[in-house]
Amino acid sequence: MNWANLLILLLCPLMMLFCMRGHKHHNHHSSDNHSINELQNQIIKLQSDNEQLKRQLKSR
Repeated sequence: MNWANLLILLLCPLMMLFCMRGHKHHNHHSSDNHSINELQNQIIKLQSDNEQLKRQLKSR
């Protein structure tokens, strides 16, 4: 077995570790998007509540 083949053989497990690590971070990123969506929904609700309170104040 020459050195190039041995080097490629040794690099395969290392590349797999990096790929799996990247995949793990990708799943975490997905949960971050879910949290961001929840926060955006809360902001929309708060803005709606704020507008309603402004209308109530103007009518008094």
